[in-house]
Amino acid sequence: MSLKLVHAVEADEKGWLLGQQLSAHASNLPASAIGNMINGAITVLVFYGSVSLTLMAACYLMIGALVLYRMYGTKDALLNIHDLAKLRRVKLRVELCAAALGLIWGTTTGLEFAYANPAQQMYLGILASGMLAAGTLTFRTCERAGRLYLAFSVPGYLYGFLSLGHLPGLAAAGLLIAYTVILFGNIMHNARVFGDSMRRERALLASSETIQLLLNDFEEQGSDWLIELDAEGRILIPRARLAEAAQRPIETIVNKPFVDLLDHGDTRDALVSHLKNKRAFRHHIVSLTIDSKQLWWSISVRPATDGLIAFRGVVTDITAQRHAEEKVSYMAHYDGLTGLPNRFTFNSSLYRSLARDRGVAGLMYLDLDHFKTINDTLGHPVGDQLLKAVARRLESCLSPDDLIARLGGDEFAVIVSSNRLDKLDALAQKIVESLNCPFRLGDHDVVIGVSVGIACAPEHAETPDDLLRNADLALYAAKTAGRNCATRFEPGMDEAAQQRRLIEMDLRGSLTKNEMRLHYQPLINAGTGETNGYEALIRWEHPTRGFVMPQEFIGIAEETGMIVQIGEWVIRQAIDDLAGWAPHLTVSINLSPAQMRSPTLISTIVQSLARTGVDAQRICLEITESVLMQDSEANIETLHKLRGLGLQIALDDFGTGYSSLNYLRSFPFNKIKIDRCFVSEIDTREDCRAIVRSVVSLARSLGMAITAEGVERPEQVNCLQMEGCAEVQGYLYSKAVPVGELSDLRAPRELKAATLLSFSREAGEAAKIPEGSQSRAKAA
Repeated sequence: MSLKLVHAVEADEKGWLLGQQLSAHASNLPASAIGNMINGAITVLVFYGSVSLTLMAACYLMIGALVLYRMYGTKDALLNIHDLAKLRRVKLRVELCAAALGLIWGTTTGLEFAYANPAQQMYLGILASGMLAAGTLTFRTCERAGRLYLAFSVPGYLYGFLSLGHLPGLAAAGLLIAYTVILFGNIMHNARVFGDSMRRERALLASSETIQLLLNDFEEQGSDWLIELDAEGRILIPRARLAEAAQRPIETIVNKPFVDLLDHGDTRDALVSHLKNKRAFRHHIVSLTIDSKQLWWSISVRPATDGLIAFRGVVTDITAQRHAEEKVSYMAHYDGLTGLPNRFTFNSSLYRSLARDRGVAGLMYLDLDHFKTINDTLGHPVGDQLLKAVARRLESCLSPDDLIARLGGDEFAVIVSSNRLDKLDALAQKIVESLNCPFRLGDHDVVIGVSVGIACAPEHAETPDDLLRNADLALYAAKTAGRNCATRFEPGMDEAAQQRRLIEMDLRGSLTKNEMRLHYQPLINAGTGETNGYEALIRWEHPTRGFVMPQEFIGIAEETGMIVQIGEWVIRQAIDDLAGWAPHLTVSINLSPAQMRSPTLISTIVQSLARTGVDAQRICLEITESVLMQDSEANIETLHKLRGLGLQIALDDFGTGYSSLNYLRSFPFNKIKIDRCFVSEIDTREDCRAIVRSVVSLARSLGMAITAEGVERPEQVNCLQMEGCAEVQGYLYSKAVPVGELSDLRAPRELKAATLLSFSREAGEAAKIPEGSQSRAKAA
């Protein structure tokens, strides 16, 4: 490259960079002009009566004249960005204006210190620092102008501080000097950063332009088309591709203004401005509507000097790309099924909410109760309909300030704004009550519930992750408490969760380590005192924890799916033990909902019967209403198969659910077990006695046996006998004990005497045991 060409390239780059600097400076002028005029007006008001009004007005007019002169002169930088000589003149004008403006502000401000009272001096100090900072920002792309502004304004300010003649004034002068040094450095740094940024941008634009021009050569093989416009922006010799894309006959767009094809709006106005000022532009996105369908074009144009052709460019239809981007953006932030924000958007919103409201926010973590059952029994399409209906109902419970998101599956979360935290509990209850109402989905009336965990920041956590974790712990507590309720986080829940994880880990190896045990509680003939049979109740003999009661691990086993394996072991062990008992004794075994759904349940029972030779009628399987509430048709079919094998079926905890009578109608049970809540006060409350009387009468009418649970006092036995209950069970007779401690499995007459001898001792022991600890935790 010759030396002359090198100089030409360097001169072109300097001129281009100067144009960019002046253009950027010109964009700041309106705000700068307004700021100068407002500051001048305020200064006049502050010193009105203290300084000559004529003098202040003269200064104010000088500032206004300089501002207008600078705006008028710099405007040419945008219109003549390629005229280097004119750009240099504009640059000189900007620098002179900067020096003059700095001189006026510095001089007037410094002189006013002499007339100012302490309050006015404080104002002048603030004004001086503000004008220095504002001037640095205004001239940040014009390095020399910024330095001149500081050089001519600082002496006046410095004079004003020094003229005060006291220590604070001297300190202020020192700070001013230090401040000025920093601002000088900042001006040079900003100018250098701006220049580097513009050069990089120019290099990128040049590279992109080269690539685009190469692609334009393949117009016929690509999806783009060329356009040629005259100086007025009218279409010259339109190509067939353009007419096809615009869906117009080609003759109707000849000499038609190109912008008339486009929708009105900011993008169209910007295109008109580009063409009017003969600016090159690339990838300018515009929209047009054809038959109510919105299309998107990307336009790249550069000026041309080829006869009538003033502009030549390329148009690309990016409608499909735009829709794909919008869809990807939507899918990245919203749940495709419910339309609610997804986990990513939720996490981002939670972080922003805590940052915006100084760490204050409320969070509700929601999980639908029994959703998996509905999904499995009615099918995934109905499950999807249910999730969408739940989303709409949740939205109706919330205000526009709250944010609800679907985190996945049947899990939802709600961020409650800080100004509504006092209504958090009421809002959670409203959600629980709302989702309790049935959903009409096609031919199905679906009833579900919801468990809600509540946590607040900063009361329960200070970070988003901890807040979400604690809300999840509160949700688990709500499920443990019986579901269909809302629970606030409490500090002990974290420790409980840790304990639960340890129990889960130990539970997984409990069967292989032979740690499970069966204890038996007798079923007593209320009239004779003889033992009719025993109910099998599981215990976990942990090597370090000792005996672990079922209520501590059965819930975990059900959630993790281990209940099926444990339940099968209970069945096999109970039948093995029954094989060694007297022929008149029976065993009762509890089944969980998960066991009822297990495909190996029936085969496990059949294999145990075949191995031991036990009469199937000596085995009673006890289920609760929750078994029938989940997938009731399939479970009733399973119960009929079990009855077909000869087994007895009992409905446990009768009267504590919602549809007991309906379940009695759906399946002919052999036995009904009256829950302890009716037995505990039968000798003191007439309503409990009336309920027991009704249940016994109902069972007799249906040909079913009756067992009363939770008997602890002789008076209860007397009342139960008077009402016709033939079989009882409870601490009055015996707690659940290992099979080796059962008194005599072959001599029922002797057992009656042993029972009567230990009657008073057992009753005394039962009276010492808290009622809550006497609740029976069953095998499954």
